[in-house]
Amino acid sequence: MRTSITFSLGLCAAVGALWAFAPTPRAGEKPGAARARAASAAPGAAASCASDQDGDGYGPGCAKGPDCNDRDAAVHPGRPEQCNGRDDNCDTLVDEGLASCAAPTIDRRSVSVPAGAFLMGSPAGVGAPDERPEHRVVVSGLRLDRHEVTNRRYEACVAAKQCTRPALLGSHRRAEYYGDPRFADYPVIFVDWHQAQAFCRFAGGRLPTEAEWEKAARGPAPSKRVYPWGDSAPDCLKANHGGPGSCVGDTDRVGRRPAGASLYGAHDLAGNVWEWTADWYAAGYYATSDTKDPQGPASGRLKVMRGGCWAAGADSLRVSCRKAELPSSWAYNVGFRCAYPERS
Repeated sequence: MRTSITFSLGLCAAVGALWAFAPTPRAGEKPGAARARAASAAPGAAASCASDQDGDGYGPGCAKGPDCNDRDAAVHPGRPEQCNGRDDNCDTLVDEGLASCAAPTIDRRSVSVPAGAFLMGSPAGVGAPDERPEHRVVVSGLRLDRHEVTNRRYEACVAAKQCTRPALLGSHRRAEYYGDPRFADYPVIFVDWHQAQAFCRFAGGRLPTEAEWEKAARGPAPSKRVYPWGDSAPDCLKANHGGPGSCVGDTDRVGRRPAGASLYGAHDLAGNVWEWTADWYAAGYYATSDTKDPQGPASGRLKVMRGGCWAAGADSLRVSCRKAELPSSWAYNVGFRCAYPERS
């Protein structure tokens, strides 16, 4: 039985948001307009805007309509878009119509993660207990998807009858998502661990292990970088994340933020969607982990996710952050990428 993700183990972060979906848009209606229409028609919509947290006149029950980011007065419907990696005007799109900051062309080639040692986990006093002890691990060479698996790629697997469709076809703020050409290059979501593994087999690979994923994000020893790009704090030009500086409040096109790429050239390892890995989860595994190509515990109940998501704060974007969920779980902020044999 497949289940939606409704819990977290109290590790470095929760999945990040409660279930919520946009009202069905009318024909020709711009994204986000259905929410504003529903709010304006709701009882009390013309009443005082007491629920407006950031003072911009938008919020639940406000006469002007709802707000996609009620922590920032510079973000609300009708605002002009700026070249900043954020959804300034609440239409679920980023930097649209701005030729000066068009999203880079997607490079669909995988990236090479060379064999070698790296420092896995977090030092004492940093992160959650299941990230410790920090330990040296040697990983064999591999190739990794440069980008999270997109709707476009996943649709090809479904068409070949090697994959099943996502559990739901919308996204957090979009009534239509999977199958909508506008979002073909956005990460596939609402897929569980088994679906992710099936796609990777179709693509000639597999899900990466935790160690492979973290090596790709952190780089070789003696690097202790906190995020894939280094130690500087996340912003919307580096990662699609949440919290006070929320960027989109939903998924975004893969590869939009090259400033957040890892040393090896992998994009969106921090933010956008949580990514399934191959490993079973055990809180104390690092204390007994193999030092060469660890595969995780032999069995378990939960699988590990990495990377944080569009709803998660900076702590979840750290390369050592671990999250565990049932392999049958799915959600609007969970996706994956695949690993492949190193080319000869």
